[in-house]
Amino acid sequence: MLNLLLPQLHGFEIIEQTQRGERQAFVRVPPAQLFSLLGLLKQSHGFITLTTIACADWIEDEVFCLTYILETAERDRVLGVQTQIGRDGAALETAIPLWPQAEIFERELHEMFGIPITGHSSLGDFMLEGWSHTPPMRREFDTLKFVQDTYEMRGGRDDNQDVREAIRRRKEAKKVTATQGDAE
Repeated sequence: MLNLLLPQLHGFEIIEQTQRGERQAFVRVPPAQLFSLLGLLKQSHGFITLTTIACADWIEDEVFCLTYILETAERDRVLGVQTQIGRDGAALETAIPLWPQAEIFERELHEMFGIPITGHSSLGDFMLEGWSHTPPMRREFDTLKFVQDTYEMRGGRDDNQDVREAIRRRKEAKKVTATQGDAE
């Protein structure tokens, strides 16, 4: 697929390309070229469906890697268009003019990773009503500390068990049962 597509994308800096079978490929482009490329792929190359926008937090490199998964109307080709933006508040342009379904994906990126989306009109609370902490999908978010600081732990109840301890007890019980079965 990339052999046919890439020659038609002259003027775009393709940083990396990966072909995964005949139907699926990925390209990585600089953030400045992302929306020009997305528009061209939709208008001229038949990638009319935005399936999702995925995000990976590469904290060691201080970037978010965003992947826009596109499909053709015939569902015969899938293209992932990747870019990287800084974790320190680098804004991303909205893809709503190209794909209205981008609204939900972008709201999730904003709320879960803290990525600012320019041109998006409804970035208010989405799933985390009244959330004022570090966005929970960022790798520096400490889930255990958040739970300990936010919720009162219920001691002395059957539903408040240490998972590791419960697994250890089950394994010991299985060993005892197996030993008894061997003795008989």
